[in-house]
Amino acid sequence: MGNFYVISGDDDFARKQRARETAAMLCNCDEPENSEEIEIIHGDQTDLKADDIAGKFLEALRTPPFLCDRKIVWMRHHPDLEYFSGEKLSATAEALVTFLSEKLPEDVAVIIDGPGLDKRKTVFKNWKNNGAELESFNVAKASDRNFAENRKNVLFDFARSSGKKIRPDAMQYLTDVIGGDSGTLANELEKLACYTGANSEITLDDCRAIVSRTPEAVIWEYTEAIQNRSVKNALLCLELLSAQNESGLELKLLALLSNTYQKMLGIRQAMSELQITRVSPATFEMIPEEIKKQFPQNQLLKLHPYRAFKMCQSACSTDGKSLADKLTLIRNSYRSIVSGAGEPRMILEQLTIKLAS
Repeated sequence: MGNFYVISGDDDFARKQRARETAAMLCNCDEPENSEEIEIIHGDQTDLKADDIAGKFLEALRTPPFLCDRKIVWMRHHPDLEYFSGEKLSATAEALVTFLSEKLPEDVAVIIDGPGLDKRKTVFKNWKNNGAELESFNVAKASDRNFAENRKNVLFDFARSSGKKIRPDAMQYLTDVIGGDSGTLANELEKLACYTGANSEITLDDCRAIVSRTPEAVIWEYTEAIQNRSVKNALLCLELLSAQNESGLELKLLALLSNTYQKMLGIRQAMSELQITRVSPATFEMIPEEIKKQFPQNQLLKLHPYRAFKMCQSACSTDGKSLADKLTLIRNSYRSIVSGAGEPRMILEQLTIKLAS
């Protein structure tokens, strides 16, 4: 067990949870705030200046344990760890950085948590060389290469811990609409666990019924309605999205629709590589090994078999010419909006009707 921990990242929920777990581990109790061993410096106090908070932290570090063998000092929720790495530090900050860069007393353990940790900065390199364990917890972004896989791993862990099975389409829905904030994800999963009660399976209908209707959720339902050729539902979702008055919404939806149809073209190409002409839930368990070895990077082989089946089923619902025609409609709508040739909302409504019809 170490005695110096620095926990950072922009995922507030994950960072704060990890800091509290670390404090509980060091105190060997579930309620570290009540332990006699720990002294907590509240880094997020708004009535004190940064140097005043740093001064209290330094004073706590220099004060020996009282009535216990060891002292744990926790700088809790510092607003920005960049405070420690600036080029021109105050005398208080300089003294604190120096103290933490030298060998810590055997009877003192330190926890610091807050955003703004840049491991490339000299001060944090020095802390690491001094035995500090540096951890970062950042909000997963949809553009990250492993975003979908990481989200699904979290959902699989939840399924194991709750004893429930999550249907593949429900898992895809959650991955697409909740986003990367771990606090939001944990909250929505807790709601799902309570909502489904004794049911052993979480379905797409469960998710739609109880998961908060974030803009991402409505956008997901909008694109699904278009692919399912439900004009009524697509226009309803469009109305909900328009009510939020988000700047650039029309162009955002056009880009999403274009990406959706381009993916469908890519799926059709992937099917051609694997010599798939008809699909069923068992299709991807019956692909010959020699074909798999011939196309190891084929996107369908990297998916869960059921997810691959559903994507192929969706791609096959529209032939290649129709997909090309839909992409042309989207391109023309984009040109009309950016050129000011019409009202963006009306252009998007007309496009929605054409795509979903």
